[in-house]
Amino acid sequence: MQWLPHRNISGGKIMATIKEIAQRAGVSTTTVSNVIHGKTKKVSPANIQKIENLIREMGYVQKMGLRVLNKEKSQLVAVVINYHKDFKDSIIGDPFYGKIIGFIEKYVQELGYYLMLYSAKDTDKIFQMVMGWDVDGVIAISFSKSNCEKIYQLINKPIVSIDAYGELDAGQENHVLNIGLDDESGGYLMTKYLLECGYEHIQVCAGRDNGVDHLRYMGAQRAAKDFAKKKQKVQFTALGMNYAKRKESYAWLLQRKKPKAALFFLSDLYALEAISFFSSRGVKIPEEIGIAGYDNISYAEFSVPRLTTISQNVEQKASLAVEILMERINGVEKERENEIMLPVTLIPRRSVQPQQEEK
Repeated sequence: MQWLPHRNISGGKIMATIKEIAQRAGVSTTTVSNVIHGKTKKVSPANIQKIENLIREMGYVQKMGLRVLNKEKSQLVAVVINYHKDFKDSIIGDPFYGKIIGFIEKYVQELGYYLMLYSAKDTDKIFQMVMGWDVDGVIAISFSKSNCEKIYQLINKPIVSIDAYGELDAGQENHVLNIGLDDESGGYLMTKYLLECGYEHIQVCAGRDNGVDHLRYMGAQRAAKDFAKKKQKVQFTALGMNYAKRKESYAWLLQRKKPKAALFFLSDLYALEAISFFSSRGVKIPEEIGIAGYDNISYAEFSVPRLTTISQNVEQKASLAVEILMERINGVEKERENEIMLPVTLIPRRSVQPQQEEK
């Protein structure tokens, strides 16, 4: 049972203790403790009502540690994020991660749970963290599928992954449901659109060719195979995992800018960085170069020019992850595939324009 305060306990006021509630109610501390923990078979209805009223009136809040010691659920959900070893920026500074964490927290809180967030490049630190806390379940974001399975084996608690990539190691069983995107389709849709606009030199740009970015690039390659004409080429550029490296890459791309060129960034954040970089150096977008992104973060609609991108439903990802995790925490078994692929949508805006055909 979880009790929330109904009085202001700030400003120097001390939270009520079980002993104080017992004194006010005229019962033993054991009786109060039994009511708090739902063990009311030997407590009269009148005393239950009296104690519950005092709990609300006096603002008693059960400590998390006591809940665990009493072998109840901890009401803790760990959200863990694994980022690349070369990534130097704050993971929360990435609008995609900020948005999905916000939605997960919203849905977790609505169900009376608490969110514990931990991000690290070292998976061993993440393994130690989840083993060290008595969490009821884990939502793992941007992990390899093999590492998701390792977390499950370490804690034997329900786990749902978001955007897991790769394959399981030999001999590993799959206990972790993954919620991802049809990333290959997203790469395919955008590249097809750029080719149909008449761009001849398309650079697909990402921090690295790995994980979901690799799937998106595979989609781009498939679109090139299906739709590219003789002069049209699709290539990959690795930007680097921190802003300093990416800035060098933007300068390199600027030096090699060709007519009818477009840059397809596999992250809106990188696309917006590039728009700022190119615009500050007098390059007109989309007149001199087309720029497209992926994710449809909120800033994409307000950039100048507004960013052409691939949209994903981040809220649906978060709500589905929480829904499935709670089913598993509560022992509800539903027939589901181990991989749920959510659809993506092309959002044409002003950062890309049709190219004039040569006469």
